[in-house]
Amino acid sequence: MQDHSTYTEQITLDEGDVDYRGLMRPSALLRCAEHMATAHAWGLGMDKAFYSARHMVYLVGRQAFQFYRVPAMRETVTLTTYPEKTHRGANKRVLVVRSLEGEELARVDTRWTLVDTDAGKIIRHIPEEMDRYWSDTIDWELSLQVPKAAQLTSAGVRQAAYSLCDTNRHINNAAYLDVVCDALPADVMAQGSMQYAVIKYHRQVPMGEEMELFYGPAESEAGPGWYVTGRREDKAAFELFCRF
Repeated sequence: MQDHSTYTEQITLDEGDVDYRGLMRPSALLRCAEHMATAHAWGLGMDKAFYSARHMVYLVGRQAFQFYRVPAMRETVTLTTYPEKTHRGANKRVLVVRSLEGEELARVDTRWTLVDTDAGKIIRHIPEEMDRYWSDTIDWELSLQVPKAAQLTSAGVRQAAYSLCDTNRHINNAAYLDVVCDALPADVMAQGSMQYAVIKYHRQVPMGEEMELFYGPAESEAGPGWYVTGRREDKAAFELFCRF
């Protein structure tokens, strides 16, 4: 019997996946996590039409990543996604990025939530046909707590423009990392590649709408970093903490 509990692909990083240093963008890493989850499910018959017919959609609630070595342009890497069965309304998926020699380059811990699109509520009892392929447990995770800054500085307003939005007509989860990198001061970004980040997605920002961005220094148990948040209608759209 074929094992469907994991899914693997290889990709070669191209111009659009890297920054001006030629190193993988954080947003590209999160796009890989999103792509692998989607490709895995679609390969098992759970495509967009499958969810639409059942009035369901998967949304990302929280996400964290860690680079151990940031891969470079034209480097070929192996991506493997490891999904866990839904617990307490969240479906954990871990993406592991490895070099062709087997060196572990990065990991992403993503928590997906299945939502009833009619009622707008989380579905806590997942149909067996959707959950049966995944592992009972995945024994690895990153901290999903977001340390906050004591003082915030405005980074201006950002619109949910064409280049940031996906087929759900709101800012794509991975695109928030590009928004964050644009919001942080240039001297912060000049330190080097972002090594770690955790993000909480609170409220969608629909295409054409705006949010005001704020940032400030913050402390985590693992060391100092930066807190960034976007606010829409006086409520947080997202919160992020990152280290370089």
